[in-house]
This record gives sequence, structure tokens and C-alpha cells, in this order.
Amino acid sequence: MLHKFSVKNFRNFSEWLTFDLSSQQYEFNGKAVRDGVIEHGMIYGPNGGGKSNLGLAMVDPVLHLIDSPSYLNTLDTNYLNGKPGVELAEFVFEFRIDGAAIEYRYGKKSVAQLVYETLIINDTPVLNIDRRTSTKAEIRLPGAESLKSDVGDSNISLLKYVHNNALLDDTPTKRQFEALLDFIEGMVFFRSLTPTNKGEYVGKNIGVKRLSQSIIDGGSVKEFEKFLNQAGIECTLIVDANNNGEKSIYFDFGKTKLEFGSAASTGTLSLGIFYFWWLRFQSKQVTFAYIDEFDAFYHHALASSIVEKVAQSDCQTIMTTHNTGVMSNDLLRPDCYFVLDKTIQPITALTGKELRKAHNLEKIYKGMSS
Repeated sequence: MLHKFSVKNFRNFSEWLTFDLSSQQYEFNGKAVRDGVIEHGMIYGPNGGGKSNLGLAMVDPVLHLIDSPSYLNTLDTNYLNGKPGVELAEFVFEFRIDGAAIEYRYGKKSVAQLVYETLIINDTPVLNIDRRTSTKAEIRLPGAESLKSDVGDSNISLLKYVHNNALLDDTPTKRQFEALLDFIEGMVFFRSLTPTNKGEYVGKNIGVKRLSQSIIDGGSVKEFEKFLNQAGIECTLIVDANNNGEKSIYFDFGKTKLEFGSAASTGTLSLGIFYFWWLRFQSKQVTFAYIDEFDAFYHHALASSIVEKVAQSDCQTIMTTHNTGVMSNDLLRPDCYFVLDKTIQPITALTGKELRKAHNLEKIYKGMSS
């Protein structure tokens, strides 16, 4: 899992921002943490404070390590921080994967243009390149000795270059290296809905189809119906052909039927997009999910049920929200709730109280914000 993350000069982050996901000593809601790392977290903060940008930064490695990733077009023109003299966005990731401590740091001029990269596994540097001083890479992975070390000015990631061109010896380091790449391949940022009523995501291009088609192909229509009913949306769903002859999901009202995409409310469409990703959580296609404004169109009770559902998943998740109603020890724990406002800290660091299960976290947070 991702243990700690730092970023500088990416979008609104003009100085180093560090997000530490280390857990604290609480004996309740153990499902929210794993191996001393927050597995399910929630971020609060003011509008324009950088919650969305933080998520985009945290999944940035997929943009240069994964073939044909899907990403927001705005990253092409709005990547570096706008202050004078900024030439590089810099990132530091600290992972705990398969018992190894892995640090991956790099700097980029743009979405695709890498300047330097360093990979350290269990305190041992195994890959390094800094094109500001040399086009020669330091490669210290057993089995990669025959690789050409001068990789030139190419934008290709050194990690990707080694992975694609070397037959590494079967060592713990190789397995940890490959486990890291597998984890990054499963990282995703998504929003439930945008003003255009389309989901947006950054991550591996998984061939997103129409929502209905994806659920139909997965054989999950009845499970989707059950999910909506549990969310308070009483409905019966059927599959039928639309005007183009394609199979689609319909609301069945007995005498009439209406296509899901055209008849569903904004909130129901948002639930549909969440369910699309939930299926991918279940199938282990997603290892890390940053869910931006996850409850923008949800009733407060529904928002709580979604948090409960997400907390059951095996992938690491970070959600952003303004809804203090889900800031509760019944759902997560005090060390899982973070506030982003120039810095990012758990609410445990923002109050002098020693927070316990009986504390009303929402009331404490509102008191700090007033």
C-alpha cells in the first residue's frame, strides 16, 4: 500500500506537501487500517484547497508507467505550478509492498516528460537517472546487467524501460519490483459525475463502455438492482434492446419501460458510476482508488452506506467530501479523517484532545473550523 506521499510544484502545490498515511493506536475499526497504514481515508478541506489536485498527483505514476492510460485532458495544459521559475513537478512515493519498503521519486516537466527517477528498495538504490546531468542510468537489478545504460533523452520511464527489456533474475528484489508495478497499474482517480453527467477518471485504460453495457457484460444487472434498492431507490431493472439494437438496462414499470441512462436522476447516475468501479474493486483490478467528491449527489444516509461499502473493499481508498455527517467513529477512525488546508493532517493532530471512540468527531471538527 501507499504509506507516504509528497509533492511539489504540481498544480496548486507550490511547496512540498506531505501526506502521511501512518495509522495510530486505536483498537476499534481495524478494517480501516492494514499493516500500520491507513487503508481507507477521508479528506476534508475548503473549496480550491487542492483535494482534487492531490488525487491527481497521487495517481500520476500511471501516466508514464502504464501503456495508453486514460487521463484528464486538462493535465496537458495545467500540470506545473504557475509561479515564476517552476520547471519541474516533483513526487515522492513511499510504499509498503510484500514486506518491502519501496521509495519511488521523480521529477517531470509535463505529463509525459520525465527528467529524473530514483527507485529504492529496502534502503538500496536499484534504479536512478537524472537527465539534467547525464543520459546514463544506474541499473542495479540482477538480470539487467546487459541493458544499455545510456537511455538518451527519451521520455520513457527508466522503470518501464527495465521492465520491458530485461529478464530479471528471480530474487526477492525482482518480485518486489514487479509487485510495485502491479500496484501502480491498479491505481485510479475518479469522480462520480461532472457537470456533463459523465464520469472522469485517471488510470489504466480499461475500455470503459456505456454504463449499461459494462454491467450487462459483467452479468451484474440483478446485483445492480439490489444495490440500488439497498440505497433507497426502489426499482426493477431489465435488459432490452434500445433504438440502435444494442442491449441496454431499463427501469421496468410494468406497462412501460425507460432506459436507465435517460431516466435516472443525477444521484442515481452517480450511484451507477460508483457501482461500475465497485465491480472493479471486487475483481481486484483496482489497488488504490482516489474517489473525488464521492457523495456530491447523495443523501447523507446514502453517503454513510457508501463509506461502509468502500471500507469492505481490499483496495486502498481515499475519498474527498464536504459532508461532515460521515465524519464518525462508527464508519472509520480518528486517524482516517484528514484536513487539507495548505498542509494535510489527521484531525488527531489538529486538536489537543486525545480522541476516543465515544468522541463526536463531527462536532470537534466544526469547532475547529469555526
